[in-house]
Amino acid sequence: MRWQLPQPVSVPDDLRHFVGGHPLIAERLTRIGLTDPTAAQAFLDPNFYQPTSPFALPDMTAAVERLARAIRQHEAILIWGDFDVDGQTATTLLFTALRSLGANVQYHVPLRDGEGHGMHLPKLHDWLAKGVNLIITCDTGITSHEAVRVAHAAGVDVIITDHHLLGDTLPEALAVINPMRLPPEHALRELPGVAVAYQLIVALNQHRNTDELLDLVALGIVADVAEQKKDTRYLLQRGLARMRVSARLGLRALLELARINPLTLDESDIGFGLGPRLNAQGRMGNAADSVELLATDDPARAAELANQLEGMNARRKLESRLVEESARRLLERDPSLLEYAAIVLAHPDWTGGVVGIVANRLADEFHKPVVLLCEQGPSGGNIAFGSARSVPGVNITDALKVCREKLLKFGGHAMAAGMTLRRDDIFEFRRLLSRAVRELATETAAEPVLPIDAMIRLSEINLPFEADVRRLGPFGNGNPPLALASTGLHLARKKKLGRQGEHMELVVADDDGTQQRVLWWNAGSKELPGGKFDLAYQLRLSRFGETPELVLEPIDLQTREGEAIEVSLADEYEVADFSQVADPHAKLAEVLADDPAALVWREADASLSGSNRLELKEAATLIVWTTPPGPEEWQAALDVVKPGRIVVFNQRPAELTMEAFLQRLGGLLKFVLNAKGGETSLRELAAAMAQRTDAVRYGLSWFQHSGQLEVEIRTKGRVSVVRNLAHDRPAGNSSEQVVFEKLLRTVLAETVAYRNAWTL
Repeated sequence: MRWQLPQPVSVPDDLRHFVGGHPLIAERLTRIGLTDPTAAQAFLDPNFYQPTSPFALPDMTAAVERLARAIRQHEAILIWGDFDVDGQTATTLLFTALRSLGANVQYHVPLRDGEGHGMHLPKLHDWLAKGVNLIITCDTGITSHEAVRVAHAAGVDVIITDHHLLGDTLPEALAVINPMRLPPEHALRELPGVAVAYQLIVALNQHRNTDELLDLVALGIVADVAEQKKDTRYLLQRGLARMRVSARLGLRALLELARINPLTLDESDIGFGLGPRLNAQGRMGNAADSVELLATDDPARAAELANQLEGMNARRKLESRLVEESARRLLERDPSLLEYAAIVLAHPDWTGGVVGIVANRLADEFHKPVVLLCEQGPSGGNIAFGSARSVPGVNITDALKVCREKLLKFGGHAMAAGMTLRRDDIFEFRRLLSRAVRELATETAAEPVLPIDAMIRLSEINLPFEADVRRLGPFGNGNPPLALASTGLHLARKKKLGRQGEHMELVVADDDGTQQRVLWWNAGSKELPGGKFDLAYQLRLSRFGETPELVLEPIDLQTREGEAIEVSLADEYEVADFSQVADPHAKLAEVLADDPAALVWREADASLSGSNRLELKEAATLIVWTTPPGPEEWQAALDVVKPGRIVVFNQRPAELTMEAFLQRLGGLLKFVLNAKGGETSLRELAAAMAQRTDAVRYGLSWFQHSGQLEVEIRTKGRVSVVRNLAHDRPAGNSSEQVVFEKLLRTVLAETVAYRNAWTL
């Protein structure tokens, strides 16, 4: 990657005085064309931005008049949504807003598998048979010509709210509200689906306040990677502020599970915490459950649905990892696939719900568009379907238009698209797409360029500097985070993080001795320099500890020639390893005789006195009797105890099959029912079983869906257990049980692998 160093820029004096703070802020504003203080103020503060009237959108007046009549006459209104986060939030927004106005309203969110995007005709016929009078689409419908004709023939009006690219003609709907019908530079042009739905409600409500819906708008804008321009940025700014104080029960349940403090929430919390969880439901399950989660007024139901979402997200991570490993094996076996301008891979075992995630990762890594296809055999009609993800400078939907002769169906945005084609046409499609990408963007074959916003010394990085930079946020598409760089650094410490050691925590230092913590995601296998290097990074504020801490998130690292510098150990403590002694109990007694104040960490072992993970406290010596179940538990123990000396016995608990795990967990739950009134917590159960919290969570969900127990996971990880006396659930494994069995087996296998490899 070639760095493009910042060039001097002439900042107007009035802008510099108005903005104040670090000179970098005014320089960034100047580089993006905001040289006038009034324009800069409107960019930095939404209170000074003048939003555009929703009636600037085509067909808005007709839509509002028809919708108002439907509400007055209590007609049956159907909201037809979509299964990604933009569609989920748009559906929730329309449903809750219309319900509050007294409308007779229902919603339908299509299943990814079986229905797909758009208005599925068989499902449409089902709804028409129920007596629907008006259909409102959100985040979909712009290409649903036949479905609109079918609805019209049945005497049902259709209002389309969408933001996807227009086809050659518009559907013959009563109203087609789509910002793509506006000129390219219009203030509303970049609205995502949820923001288009919001404009409809604003127009319908006229002068009534609609701020309670802005949290949903912010969720959809970030999750859909909408370009932050003009009104889209304004709505995101206001929506983030609303999210921090939102009373929406489902949102608060999600924030708690994701360990996000609502008061300090920002766009990265949505992008990396909330968005993936909500998307997992649309990819792996039924996105209608996400709409219910965001719309419910029942705290117990919100907690239940949020925990269900957590399980789906874990399953999504697992399947994404398997698909990515498979894709990389295909590239290793046939490196010639990397020579195309676009990478196109196909496999019969991939599932459509996660290929887009993996395609995005590969596109970022290889700096070219990536298409991943799921092949269906003869029973599926020899069809392949999948997702494409692109890179800046390549409009992937335009490239697909060039290949339309080989596609049965396609659609999407500049950066992402979906398509269906015949399996026999995959090779020719790869060739055509590669040619189209080269013709549309010849520069993609060149070395990627990283524009650097500023060269910064480590000593300049502090909390006031971060607060100054944050004024330019929210960051994202259309307003990228500042790319900063520091030179002449060396490693002071390093260690791996994550369940498979897939992440890296570093401490870097400069020649003045200033040090800075670095978190490098998905870099566990990266080879680190032994000498000096330059680092390009983004600045992040970590709030996981008691006090905020600044961390650097690397974008790129470039080595320098020079002498190697020794890297110190990640953790500065003395280690005594007695894991191989013949009589560990006798050795433990000897150690305790010499150091009576030492703290013994033991779990699932009643043969000696000690503390479980909930009972740990600060101590000079930590005796690790039971091998930790995972890196998170180990790091948490170190953070609490802060030992100067660690004595390792490494006694591994017996490996548990899924059946044995469930049997032991069931025994614990019976004890909780009989002796503790059915009240416990995830952490208490995990400590008692010497397992990870995720394993217990999936085990509890298995029991819940088995019908044997009623299990409720509440806020703060509290668990309530009630014996199910009705036994009214069907015998045998439900589909939900199968899902949680798969997740449970995976976590147990990861725990065994970690314990077998654990050492200091």
